[in-house]
Amino acid sequence: MDEFTRWHDNARAQAQAGTLSWSELYRLSFDRLTAMPPSLQQDTRLENTVLLLSTARKYEANEISAQQFASERDHIETQLQARLQ
Repeated sequence: MDEFTRWHDNARAQAQAGTLSWSELYRLSFDRLTAMPPSLQQDTRLENTVLLLSTARKYEANEISAQQFASERDHIETQLQARLQ
C-alpha cells in the first residue's frame, strides 16, 4: 500500500498540474488497486476511486464545473481519510 500511496501522490500532483487527466489518474489508480491483494484498506480505496472516476468523467464532459469537481473531490477524499483511520 505504501508503494501505491507514493505513486498516487505523484500522479495526483501531475493531475493538479494538468499533465495527467483526472479520469486517467483514477483509472490508473483503479487498475493498480485491483492488482493488489485484497484488504479492507484496498476495498475502501477502490470504492472511493470509482466515485472519483465518475466525478472526473462528469467534469471532463462539462457536466459539472471545475468548482463542483473540486468540491466533490475534496468531499470524497475527506471521507476516505476518515474511513481509513
